[in-house]
Amino acid sequence: MKNKFLVIVFTLFFSKNLFADKLEIQAKNISIEKNNKISTFEGEVLVKTDDGNLITSDFAKYNKEKGFIELRKNVVAKDKKNNIIKSNYAEYDEKTKILQTIGPTVINTSENYLIEGSDILFDNNSKFIRSNKKTIIEDIDKNNIFLENFEYLINTNIFKSIGLIDIKDNLNNTYQFSQIYIDTKKKEILGTDIKLNLNTEDFKINKDNKPRILANTIKINEDKKSFGKSIFTICDYRPNDKCPPWTIQATKMLHDNKKKTIYYDNALIKVYNIPILYLPRLSHPDPTVDRRSGFLLPRYSDTKNLGSGLSIPYFYAIDEDKDFTFTNYFYIDENPLFIGEYRQAFKNSNLTLDMGYTQGYKNTSASKKSGNKSHFFSNFVSSFKGKNDSENIFKLKTQHVSNDKYLKLYRIQSDLVDYNQDILESSIDFSHDSDSIFLSANTTIYENLKDNYNDKYEYIFPDLTLDKSLFQNDTLGSLDLQSNFRVNNYDTNKTSKFWINDFNWKYNDNLFSSGIKGSLIGKFKNVNYETKNIDSFKEETTNELFGAIGYLAEIDLIKKNLKNFSESLFTPKILF
Repeated sequence: MKNKFLVIVFTLFFSKNLFADKLEIQAKNISIEKNNKISTFEGEVLVKTDDGNLITSDFAKYNKEKGFIELRKNVVAKDKKNNIIKSNYAEYDEKTKILQTIGPTVINTSENYLIEGSDILFDNNSKFIRSNKKTIIEDIDKNNIFLENFEYLINTNIFKSIGLIDIKDNLNNTYQFSQIYIDTKKKEILGTDIKLNLNTEDFKINKDNKPRILANTIKINEDKKSFGKSIFTICDYRPNDKCPPWTIQATKMLHDNKKKTIYYDNALIKVYNIPILYLPRLSHPDPTVDRRSGFLLPRYSDTKNLGSGLSIPYFYAIDEDKDFTFTNYFYIDENPLFIGEYRQAFKNSNLTLDMGYTQGYKNTSASKKSGNKSHFFSNFVSSFKGKNDSENIFKLKTQHVSNDKYLKLYRIQSDLVDYNQDILESSIDFSHDSDSIFLSANTTIYENLKDNYNDKYEYIFPDLTLDKSLFQNDTLGSLDLQSNFRVNNYDTNKTSKFWINDFNWKYNDNLFSSGIKGSLIGKFKNVNYETKNIDSFKEETTNELFGAIGYLAEIDLIKKNLKNFSESLFTPKILF
């Protein structure tokens, strides 16, 4: 017998009315077998359980005697807490109130967690959802959790899993657990046997760093990450799973996301697994913080001449406009190195100082000579307005080391210092720029740190540049002057003095009907120089004059591309 839009209500009583189950099924087409035990439902099937849960599908077969429903195609089950299960095949037992999906299944929980798995069991009596198959959970922040199995407690909104557990968060960090609890209502995660790989660039000093945390336990919520019995390092992996060059071990490590600070209880700093420093309490800003007082990430170094070393920088935010970073480099076999960096911003200028000091080698030899070593670098830049809105810039730079090999030996690197540099530069520079004139004055001292140079120093004093528009009118066109006077002394007794004047003249442009544009141009160069002990130049005072006049013609050619509505400009030029 077939009926359209027929509603059949089945009421079953068992065990002498100890309990009663009700089931209501709706469908477009219903077929009932003669024995009245098997019913088939097709088209917009809707199943309502007595506890208010709903199941929809394209097809269902109901066995009245067994109290068993088989559902196929586009199966969607929804409970009163708004947990939604989607599959293409499921079986529902009205006696046990268990829904079992077979094959790929997707679940949207009441807290908007997305679950992708297979063969999932929904027990409405015990109020849990369970699967022993591999499952992926995506939370509301797009973090992905990979599980070998799971159990979800409906009433408490908690996921549980034991086994190999991986998490990849929305910052590309990866976690590994052996056991995990996820409270979707509190948005909190508890786990054991943690390995966390911090893949964000903020935690890396250089591209080879592998920041990671190992811990016995972890607790994660929106505000904090707390690790129990943790080990932290940023060092790269070593062959044969050897210990990292340095680690920070702590009974508790806490990362406060709001305060952007990492705290350690009973912090023990180790170098190659050897305890170096113990601190009952240690804290430092996390790498996302731009300016705040506190310890920065430790750094490890290992060189042939100095051996293993560890540095622990401390950043001190003196005020809004100034700060200081103090870094101590401790070496196992050598004297320490102390470096300070001072930065200050003024209204129209900036000052940076970088200085360092060490007593030198502790263990001396023929190649390792004793003696203190130090450096001082500075950079000051000031810009200010002059009359008629002219731009004025003053720069002062100093670079000094007490030993030629000092920078490379200690591999000092900062905003001002680069240990790869072989030339030091100290200079004073001033420039003035207005509508009609540009003027600059510069004095520079270069120091060569290479061994094969007999004379380390080169002096440029003065270095004067003038750029001025002499006139511009319709009758004569325009004339500009570029003049440079420079005195250079190097290799002890070599001196050159150059005064070069360039006059650049241009007559007004002529535009012809053909599209060709032309103008008369002229260039006159006056070179005056005097040198001493330089083979490639005359030693007596020399004056030279060069000049040329020509006609410059050019035409602008435009190519239009109608496909992508773009234009290309090509300008051929010819000088007669």
